[in-house]
Amino acid sequence: MFRSVAITVGILLLAACSTTSTVHQAHRAPADQVYAYAFSNQGGDDHEGIARLDGVIQSHLRQAGLIDAGTANPKIEVVVKHYYVRSNGARFWAGIMAGRDKIVSSVRVTDAGGAQVGNFDVETFNSTAWGTTDGLMQKHAEELVARLKAS
Repeated sequence: MFRSVAITVGILLLAACSTTSTVHQAHRAPADQVYAYAFSNQGGDDHEGIARLDGVIQSHLRQAGLIDAGTANPKIEVVVKHYYVRSNGARFWAGIMAGRDKIVSSVRVTDAGGAQVGNFDVETFNSTAWGTTDGLMQKHAEELVARLKAS
């Protein structure tokens, strides 16, 4: 009985920490700036999923007060380099054997003249069957915003 409870608790703890993000950084951008926003896809053929990711990133950037509709402002350019997310069916039937969910984006920050003032990569993945696509997208956007706001 105790062994079953211990195994269950261990599995639940493993599931709670199944989404991981890594931020690779090069330069720091000014944190108190308002930016225009550009998004492009170079990393996947799931156009519907990538469009949802774009919406999640935009929403997080707006909530943080980092973007507006202007085009003459400094700009945040997000390029999706890798996008692989298991379908719900694959996640249910094959679990971890269906592969690892992973999103990798490169972020470039430019000033009003177009000169680069910062760049970094954000890599977010979920290697277990626990978790959701939406949760992975939210975590990716949160890491991106946190890096932009870091001073």
